[in-house]
Amino acid sequence: MAEYVKRGHYGCLVCCSNRGDEYALGKRTIYSKIPLTVNLDSRFDLASVGKTQTAALCALLYADGKLDPDAPFTEYLKDHVLAKENCRITVRDLATHTGGFDNSKPYMVPDRKAHFAKLLAKRPVCERGKKFCYACSNFAYMGLIVERLTGLDLDSAAKKMLWGPLGMDRTTWNECTDDPNVVECPESTYQGPHRKIGEHNDICAHYAGRPMGNGANFSTGPDMLKFVTDMLERRTFAKEYYELQFGESARVEGHRRSFGWDMRGKKSTFSDWTQTGFSQRAICHTGWTGGAIAVDPENDFAGVVLGNQLTGKNATMGPRMHLLDLMRTENP
Repeated sequence: MAEYVKRGHYGCLVCCSNRGDEYALGKRTIYSKIPLTVNLDSRFDLASVGKTQTAALCALLYADGKLDPDAPFTEYLKDHVLAKENCRITVRDLATHTGGFDNSKPYMVPDRKAHFAKLLAKRPVCERGKKFCYACSNFAYMGLIVERLTGLDLDSAAKKMLWGPLGMDRTTWNECTDDPNVVECPESTYQGPHRKIGEHNDICAHYAGRPMGNGANFSTGPDMLKFVTDMLERRTFAKEYYELQFGESARVEGHRRSFGWDMRGKKSTFSDWTQTGFSQRAICHTGWTGGAIAVDPENDFAGVVLGNQLTGKNATMGPRMHLLDLMRTENP
């Protein structure tokens, strides 16, 4: 951790695992005249790591018999443009990024009404099941599905269904500008208007003005450790919840994906993930702001790396995967 902060890849890092690791290092503020030190209670913008919690909420609805992952997603979003066109793209396709949508964001507009209108008007660019294409809109749709089925906004649904039962009291989908212990992200990770510490780094979440399923929630290392440790130990929810997220849901163009997570394969969205010693049963997810989480049943491991990357997603992918791998191997 010290080496990656020294090299300038991160301003700060927090690493936790079920092996007893709890480390916090670096400065959580970047531009302040009085730099503030990160600690285990510091909140990080999770960026796309939060997609795993959107998937978890869908998995809970599946376990409760309220969501069919293999039904067309338009059965739950009847106001989507594809709902009147015999859509065959399933919720599972969304969760595995194989439905045909690309990562274009025509909905990235500051007007909130137009934002959601354009989101629901987006069309796929290729046939479902033929290509792997990571697309944030897939999980934005899944977040809307959660809201439609529960009657709650995404943050409230997560508190009731997921975070509450797991005892995660430092996680929120809402912006937290009133929290004095939030980690600052560098300007280089932002697009569009300047955001204050505690506002969503993701511009789509910022423009939406409300929780979005594509991630951008805030959490701490210990809180996220509760989430991944429960995924490993399978003690809180119905078995269907865990089985859906650990089972291989798609294998396309060398990519293996479970419901909401990446798996080891010939290719990976997260590059250096394929070069680690994690098993074929392991699942992982990363985020633009610098974090990564992994669960490996074969190695009895659950780990969290959170950080505010300074040198870009690609330059910090190796370091964060290395840190996860070190925690997996250094504490057998």
